[in-house]
Amino acid sequence: MEKIIFIIPAKSSSLRIKNKNMKKLGDEPLLSHKIKACLKTNLGSVFVSTDSKRISDYSAKLGAQVPFLRPKKYSTSKATMMSCVLHLLRYFKNNLINLPEYVAIMPPTNPFVTIKSIKKAFKKLRLNKKYNSICSFTESADHPFLVVHEKKKLYFNSIKYLGYKFSDFERSQDYPKASTLTGSIRITKTSYFFKYISNFSSNTKKNVTDLESCIGYELNKREAFDINNKNDFDIAQLLVKNNNFFID
Repeated sequence: MEKIIFIIPAKSSSLRIKNKNMKKLGDEPLLSHKIKACLKTNLGSVFVSTDSKRISDYSAKLGAQVPFLRPKKYSTSKATMMSCVLHLLRYFKNNLINLPEYVAIMPPTNPFVTIKSIKKAFKKLRLNKKYNSICSFTESADHPFLVVHEKKKLYFNSIKYLGYKFSDFERSQDYPKASTLTGSIRITKTSYFFKYISNFSSNTKKNVTDLESCIGYELNKREAFDINNKNDFDIAQLLVKNNNFFID
């Protein structure tokens, strides 16, 4: 029996990078890297949720399942990730298809996460059964203490972190460690989603991670790398060119 299903959201439109999911990263489209990585974990089936016939056909050729095209309602720039996931899960429910205990949300925009990390994160969640979710994080590139605002003069100490503020330290190396969430790995118990299965809103604010019952899995900065704009895509191309791209 499968342990998990992977859901890869891949709609056709993108505001910041045209045809982002089918844009080539190295020799293959961005989408293919995530499909192949998920398939190679051998943990469960991979489903692509898309509104594009082109993406659907391509995904199926790689071995992913695309049981339908995502309706326009759940494919707009304002549609949330949760609405996309719930729409797919309703398909399983309506067709009386049994689901494994866990669902992983794996966007194509984090192409450098490794198979090893996906499997280790999933193992950590299964060993900590009292938690509903696991979410990846990495060391923050910009520390919260460095947030400032200007109002005639420059103001510091804008953010207190772990009981401290900027002026408590003279050297940045003495700052308490700060981490940033990354969408590279997000795995949640199926039962959490089914609490909201009757929510048909396309902009539901519910998170695909159970924020009240979540443990973390730390990634290095390469695995946490997220492609949000053209500059990020250019950097990703350089990483691939310099052989800093691995999915094993």
